[in-house]
Amino acid sequence: MNAAVVGAGMAGVTVARLLQEAGIAVTLFDKSKGSGGRLASRQYHGDWIDHGAPYFGAEQPAFHRFLQQRLASSVLATWQPGIGGLAAADEQSCYVGVPRSSAVTRALLAPVCFQPSTRVARLQRDGNRWQLFNDGDSLLGSWDLVLLALPAPQARPLLAALPALATQLASVEMEPCWVTVVQTATPLPLPDVEIGAHPHLRRITHNSAKPGRSRQGIYVLQASTAWSQNHLEEPPAEIGEQMHQFWLDCRPPARDSQILFCHRWRYGFTRQALGQPCLWQAAERIGLCGDWCLGRRVEDAWLSGLNLARQVLGSPAATL
Repeated sequence: MNAAVVGAGMAGVTVARLLQEAGIAVTLFDKSKGSGGRLASRQYHGDWIDHGAPYFGAEQPAFHRFLQQRLASSVLATWQPGIGGLAAADEQSCYVGVPRSSAVTRALLAPVCFQPSTRVARLQRDGNRWQLFNDGDSLLGSWDLVLLALPAPQARPLLAALPALATQLASVEMEPCWVTVVQTATPLPLPDVEIGAHPHLRRITHNSAKPGRSRQGIYVLQASTAWSQNHLEEPPAEIGEQMHQFWLDCRPPARDSQILFCHRWRYGFTRQALGQPCLWQAAERIGLCGDWCLGRRVEDAWLSGLNLARQVLGSPAATL
């Protein structure tokens, strides 16, 4: 039996790893060059910058065990940053990947066949199997099971043959987030994480303060949801300039700072979750998972992937 998983964020990597461990041959696809999803990192002048989730919490003991059992200490480190401002539930820190956030998903998918830089654009039934096609409409292959670990708005177009399933995703709402990375000549005497330092900045993270980072003075500015939504389609260069000015407005000593890059997360956070851990239709052998099923944290993505793996392995479809 084999399975195709689409999306290499925490949810997709989790379900892929668990099915692989159970003896199901898994092929994992992602449109990006690497894994991570919103745990993404970008290499810049010899160092890694986490422009996705800068860190993540782990409230459930089962999540701790999952990470500790599968990841070496060289890949996963604890981090308790100094925090300025009022931290929300999804801003609680416990772990960071080393030397970058995406090292976590990269290590978890190690035994799985991974095909990056591949955008899955269409699904089609072929008897009892699923065929996957890329955005050039070339056939990627066929699988017994297909599991979508994508943001709900990206998953819905792939469910054209299953309108009832697609309809279940209609209630999910997601929020955008613009991110700009700046660097100063010298680190500033600031908290490692600042919440609400400016009306249009949700969070400022000192990337260089995390374990395993070598390049100094790098700060990741995360815009507020409302500001990101209002400026969603503006050019990245203009967004970067505006967010840099917000940084200067609340950081007068940072006049020597420069913009490194800007990134838009169109589906950065979950506003309205599905309200159940995952979706699995055994008869059609198709399932969906993601943080949007339960919330907006990395732990929610893991829990969704875990539940989908359990559904698949407990289904008669998994024994065919």
